[in-house]
Amino acid sequence: FREFKDKNINILEIGAFKGNASASFFFYFKNASIYSFDIFPDLFCYNSSRNKNYYIDNSSEKEIEKKIMSNDFYYDIIIEDAGHYYKDQIITLFKTFSKINSNGLYVVEELDFPDTRKDMNIHNQHPTLKEILTSIIDKRDFSSSLISNEEKKFFLENYKSIEILKGRVNEICFIRKK
Repeated sequence: FREFKDKNINILEIGAFKGNASASFFFYFKNASIYSFDIFPDLFCYNSSRNKNYYIDNSSEKEIEKKIMSNDFYYDIIIEDAGHYYKDQIITLFKTFSKINSNGLYVVEELDFPDTRKDMNIHNQHPTLKEILTSIIDKRDFSSSLISNEEKKFFLENYKSIEILKGRVNEICFIRKK
C-alpha cells in the first residue's frame, strides 16, 4: 500500500465488522476517504470525518448494485473482507471491479475459505474464486454461472496482475487493475 500512503485516495472496505481495519487505514492513509460497508454497521466502533460506515449484504447482487454500482464514485483500493462465502467472493469481485480506478488494487482476504471451510461452501460448488483466479493466472478459460459474459470480459481486459499469497494461516489476493 506504500504507493497510496500519502495520496488523496478512496478506499472501499466491504466487511468492516467493528472497524479495526478502518481505524488502521485512517492512520496509515492520512489523506484517504474510507467507505466501510458491513451487514452489521451498528457494530462499527470508530467515527471520523474521513470514514463513512454503511449497511450492505454483499451476498445480494441487488444490494451491490444499489449501494456501490449505481453511483459515479470510484475507488483506488477495494478490500473484500466480508462473509467469505463461495458466492459472495465471486459476485463481489466481478460486480465491483469496474469501480476501481486505473492502477488501483482489489484485495480479497481469506481467499481460501470456500476451499478449506465447508461452512463457506456448503454445497461444494466449483469453481471457487481461487480456482477462477488460478485459471486466469495460468491463462486457462473458466466459466461460472455467477459471472456474466460482460463482467468476465471486462475483468479479463482490465486486470494487470493477480498475486495470491499465503499468510501464516490463510490466503490473500492482490489484483491490480490496468
